Amino acid sequence: MRVVPANRLLIQPTVQLKWFQQHGELEFVLEDALQLRFLQAWTEFQASHNSLISFLNDPANLHYRFYEDDHLFALITGADFIASHAGPLDIRIHQPNLTWLPQTRDSSS
Repeated sequence: MRVVPANRLLIQPTVQLKWFQQHGELEFVLEDALQLRFLQAWTEFQASHNSLISFLNDPANLHYRFYEDDHLFALITGADFIASHAGPLDIRIHQPNLTWLPQTRDSSS
């Protein structure tokens, strides 16, 4: 598992993907509120849109304020990038941190 401290959250998604491929999972050390906001946004994105661009441009999602929240934006773009290259993710919060793992047939987001 690669532990990613909050001060490294804004690193390029390509680097996050490399870490994910090398370590099998990523753990982000984040405050609980950010973990929850990310999980809510990710769950809504997965359920209602076929592309991240359409989700980000949907006026119904303005309440996430991606344009002001660099950390939330970095998380959702990173997760989408990794999922598009490595397959679906199993997202877990409060473990005690945010964890991204490869999704298996037994797990769910």
